[in-house]
Amino acid sequence: MKFNTFTILAVALLFATSARSETPALLQAFVQTHCVDCHSGDEPEGGLGFDALGFDLSSEETTRRWVLAHDRVSSGQMPPKDSAQPDAAESKAFLDLLAGEVRRAETVRNNVVLRRLNRHEYENTVRDLFQTDVEVHGLPEDSSTSGYDTVGEGLAVSAEAMQAYLEAADQVLDAVLGPPEKPAYIHHKTNLLEQVDWRGNPQLENQIGKMFRRTPNGLVIFQSGYCPTNLVNFARLKPPVGTYRGSVKVRAIQSDKPVTLRIYGGDTIVNRSEQHLVGYFDVPPNEWTTIHFEDRLVEAGGTYLLKCYNTQDTRKDADTFPGAGIEIGDIEIEGPIEPWPPASRKHLLGDVDPDSATTADAEKILLRILPWAFRRPLKPGEADLYMELFTASADAGRPFLDSLRVSLKAVLCSPDFLFLNEPGQTQISQYAVASRLSYFLWSTMPDRELLALASAGKLSDPATLGQQVERMLQSPKSAAFTDNFAGQWLDLRDINFTEPDANLYPEFDELLRVSMVQETTGLFNEILGKNLSLVNFVDSDFTFLNERLALHYGMDDVKGQEFRRVSLPADSPRGGLLTQASILKITANGTYTSPVLRGVWILQNIVGQPTSPPPDNVGSVEPDIRGATTIREQLAKHRDIQSCNACHRSIDPPGFALEGFDPIGGLRDRYRTMDENGASSGLKQAPFTYAWVRYRIGQPVDATAQTPDGQTIDNIHDFKKILAGNPDQLTRNLAQHLLTYSLGRKVAFSDRPAVEQIVQQTRQQNYGFRSLVQAVVQSPLFQKP
Repeated sequence: MKFNTFTILAVALLFATSARSETPALLQAFVQTHCVDCHSGDEPEGGLGFDALGFDLSSEETTRRWVLAHDRVSSGQMPPKDSAQPDAAESKAFLDLLAGEVRRAETVRNNVVLRRLNRHEYENTVRDLFQTDVEVHGLPEDSSTSGYDTVGEGLAVSAEAMQAYLEAADQVLDAVLGPPEKPAYIHHKTNLLEQVDWRGNPQLENQIGKMFRRTPNGLVIFQSGYCPTNLVNFARLKPPVGTYRGSVKVRAIQSDKPVTLRIYGGDTIVNRSEQHLVGYFDVPPNEWTTIHFEDRLVEAGGTYLLKCYNTQDTRKDADTFPGAGIEIGDIEIEGPIEPWPPASRKHLLGDVDPDSATTADAEKILLRILPWAFRRPLKPGEADLYMELFTASADAGRPFLDSLRVSLKAVLCSPDFLFLNEPGQTQISQYAVASRLSYFLWSTMPDRELLALASAGKLSDPATLGQQVERMLQSPKSAAFTDNFAGQWLDLRDINFTEPDANLYPEFDELLRVSMVQETTGLFNEILGKNLSLVNFVDSDFTFLNERLALHYGMDDVKGQEFRRVSLPADSPRGGLLTQASILKITANGTYTSPVLRGVWILQNIVGQPTSPPPDNVGSVEPDIRGATTIREQLAKHRDIQSCNACHRSIDPPGFALEGFDPIGGLRDRYRTMDENGASSGLKQAPFTYAWVRYRIGQPVDATAQTPDGQTIDNIHDFKKILAGNPDQLTRNLAQHLLTYSLGRKVAFSDRPAVEQIVQQTRQQNYGFRSLVQAVVQSPLFQKP
């Protein structure tokens, strides 16, 4: 690199005046010699300008930028190959000094933040604490920090949040104690022909022969779109909140293969936005069968709606309509099936009769509940406050249960319940380890076995920890690990964030969206459950499919909507996360794909090399959906900007490797466009939805790329091989995600030696995912504050 005396003096002056803390001379000299030519001025390369950075390591952003410099020098990316290179001793001195300064700064800045239970953990915890089935409404959205809603830094409590917790406590205690009287039990038998409107007239009579066909056993429905088959007679019974068991007698007609029925529950009559999906069910042709379902209505007065899927509608000729349909006969719904009084009431009160209970009974209940609520033994006198609340209420003449509720409400709003307290200077308490492990793998409180081991001081024993991890992963409660960890690591929670453009992707529907997520969670569970290599996350020879998703992928040998493991042919572009429709949808905006969005996602979530945010003065790149220019042409111009080029060298190749997949995960070799000059698609109606096709076929897709180190990507197989060829990188990235999620804090620079130890242990176990989880729990980091 070339530099002059003026540049060196200017940089030295800026270091001296802009930094709140003086940059060590050795670091300053290295930067001036090897970095400032590219990383200074108004548009520094990669947005990293040392002339204005300073060395105030109390600032997380300043630290992040210095760590970025450390990593680029350490990896050999900087200085560039065509520049003068520092010798090994000079680089080592720079790296050692910078690493030491960053670690010291982190030690000063590392204030332990109490971590509040997030909404999912709160709901799971009250369910396990009281043995109740309750859905808590009204708690505020949890902030996500470093990608997770388990990080204490983002889980502050405001005055508004405390009010929400007071209201949530009432909801919980209502569910625990149950209604004062037993809810009416409904055993409702009906038929679609029997449904009547508010005037008492047959509800569907005027559509028989149009939408519906009358039969001796009931009604044939053809509709997969608008279908007014709500069970209004059941809704008129005003069913209370609870779980209902249903059965529907059905058979498919005018079809040589099963026809799919879908059922919705909730407020399906007035407010369709409040309805929820009960399920999709395959109905075999000709022979009568009975579909059984179990569903919880979370608001009183709900009902059920039945309709077809993937059938063509008729509005005028149902009696002669030749298309596939479903004949629906007798329908039976009964519930609520929960016992009354609820089991949770007995769990709380034990053998105490509230009508004759005394203050001593209240104390007995609180002394039993409080250690579970606080997830540790009580300190002397710790129950006194809650007994005083009970006594004050009872002395005011309130009944026993009302007074007990006052105390329990205070328990549910106390810091000892709402926060995970992890005391200790160098190692957290055994009870804190139990909670950390339980909220990591179950998103709920520790069970009796974990707390017993904590009491015996055995959770610092590696063998005991290993046994507990295995036990917990085999429990049904570990489904929460998939939902909450995988849901955030892979952004599956954002599957509904965008809605694909109906003009460009008319074949997209609800079943496809639901199936997308099930494929990904199926893969996650298979790799975890069988301790398969982490490499399967980027390149596997199997996946999980049902008929809907298989057809979307161009595979016609999977029948039925039930998911199953499917072996993939050697030349299949599928296999691994990156070519799953869920990931491809999440990393697009519904209208077009962006190699930038997908590239950033891969670097951050799979590779573990998050990129710097773009400079404020650089606009975003939005593909031209009219098809006049391609995204590759636009990005080529964008990379001409010096401050953008450095990051896009890393971002664009993985993004372009996925350009052969559209925003809903379909394979493509040309773009879809709304430009009238595009070629005809050859379709009049879209599959599955039968919506009219309006899009046209635009320019060809170019999914080739070259990595910064010169590797050529001609197709998706090449890219998968590159990722699979570095399992240490995949392990290191996933280890950092698991640590952030489980510890409730960001993984710091000073944690890197421990992370490398986890990588080494996992490598020795053939990179098994279950082995990685074990290594994380066995890491010294897991028992540190």
